[in-house]
Amino acid sequence: MRRLAMAATFALALSIGGLSPAVALADDNSAADATVVPATGNGDAETPGPEDPPAGPGDDAGPGTDGTPAEPGDGEDSTDPGGDENAADPGDGEEAADPGEGSGEPTEDSTPIDASFSLDRSTMPVDEAAEAIPYTITGLKAGDTVTAEPGENGSTTVDSDGTYNGELRGNTALKVGDVVDVTVVVARDGQESKTFTGSVEITDSHDDSDATVSVDPQSQTIDSYLDNGVDITVSSCEPGEEVTVTIVRKGEDTNIWEETKTAGDDGSVSASFMPGTGGDGWIGDFVVSAECGDMTAETTYSVTENDDGTDADLSVTPQSQKLADFLENGVNITLVNCYVDSEVTFQVSSATDPDTVIWEETQDAGEDTAGSVRFVPDGDGGTGWIGDFTVAATCGDKSAETTFTVTDDGSVIDPTLSISPERISGVDFIDRDKGAQMTLTDCAADADAHFEVYSGDKSEKLYEQTATADQDGTAGIQVYGLGDDPAYYVGTYHVVAACMDVSRSGKFVVTGGESGGGNGGESGEAGGSAGGSSMPRTGAELTGLTAGALLILGGGAAIGLARRKNWS
Repeated sequence: MRRLAMAATFALALSIGGLSPAVALADDNSAADATVVPATGNGDAETPGPEDPPAGPGDDAGPGTDGTPAEPGDGEDSTDPGGDENAADPGDGEEAADPGEGSGEPTEDSTPIDASFSLDRSTMPVDEAAEAIPYTITGLKAGDTVTAEPGENGSTTVDSDGTYNGELRGNTALKVGDVVDVTVVVARDGQESKTFTGSVEITDSHDDSDATVSVDPQSQTIDSYLDNGVDITVSSCEPGEEVTVTIVRKGEDTNIWEETKTAGDDGSVSASFMPGTGGDGWIGDFVVSAECGDMTAETTYSVTENDDGTDADLSVTPQSQKLADFLENGVNITLVNCYVDSEVTFQVSSATDPDTVIWEETQDAGEDTAGSVRFVPDGDGGTGWIGDFTVAATCGDKSAETTFTVTDDGSVIDPTLSISPERISGVDFIDRDKGAQMTLTDCAADADAHFEVYSGDKSEKLYEQTATADQDGTAGIQVYGLGDDPAYYVGTYHVVAACMDVSRSGKFVVTGGESGGGNGGESGEAGGSAGGSSMPRTGAELTGLTAGALLILGGGAAIGLARRKNWS
């Protein structure tokens, strides 16, 4: 495996006058190249002699490791970092200044850079590595300079403390099998730089599953197949690589056709297969395989019988059923004589409004060229589902329509809510012999009918009661105000009545006028504070109401009144 020789940067720390020899610290992140980092003084230093200048005001220890001054000439080309280059005495530079105001501890600037380095990936595909090789450095400080090689990025100054994510760019000459030796140097003012190394192995850009093969069209009739054949495209192979394409009948191993081509610069090849003669013997399913290098890919296509000139066949079962059965089971819809894997769309609409789609579903036709769905009505439609419906289906250039019918079997109720009067004066509303009567008709005999009265903004339930429907399916209640100030009840009230899970709604208005209602005053929200009289509140009156209701209503079952009305 060919290795790229990459330049590495080393930081060399040499001893200077008055300092002990530097020690080399091995970089934990690199076993290949050791990073030379200066050691910092930790030992007790002797007091400088008279001939030696003090280390700094208030200092008790010198900069040496063992307290013994070194000869100024020790070490090659030693310089005094941060001091005067022309100073004969090593103590004259800034580095000889007070490191900790008498503490003897080294300052932060004199300690090694505490950072760590890692390559994001140890192996990379050649095309990705040519674009960028990512790496991460942690423990940096704002102002640190990062220099990474090989690449064209140069040096970068870090903006903030913490983690830096860098990239080596411009290595466009890489080849499969290369090993890139990466060197990253971190520099910080007042401290020795720190060097990190690592390597990235360059691999092929593809794995064994990357190649793809496609066929156009994937389904067609025998006449179209004999005339036009199929077009085959293989992608994601290596440029210049040999690509072998074969066709077999599904479930068999014998090649019907084989062709080998060379992949172009984009790693793809195109081929066409024309069956020629053979007639209906070509009807069926076929498998197309492609091989390039170590990669393989497969796809399929189908050849169907010729159209007989008729459209696809659409059927609905049952075509007629009772309402209760329809609401529970719905209808089954099937379209045949479509195309394999073609998209089939089903739609249901009312015969009275064919342009409004009630329901729609899309699926792919199977190998039997058929699509099948089941439509069950959603929600509370009641008797609204009684009638004729139109079903439409499309598949490619084919379409078909049919109908089904739902008949009334009396199993579903369609109650009606009436409120009398819909507008009543406050005086009549607090009259317990009058009030507002709410009646639910066309309910089931002996069924429970539940009534609820809400405030004008529908935010608060003011009253509720359940009554039993008579043999004609009629139930009702009477609602009135319990207070003695009619103005208190001025406003609009909303009513909800339900029988056998079918609900109906309505409203009535209490006005500020005199008895008889009409145009006597404005109507506001129910529960307004137009009056100031006190309201009696008993436990029975508050049954089913929310705590703190603003308005109290009373009432009673009006089924007897309804019956008398029917008998009269």
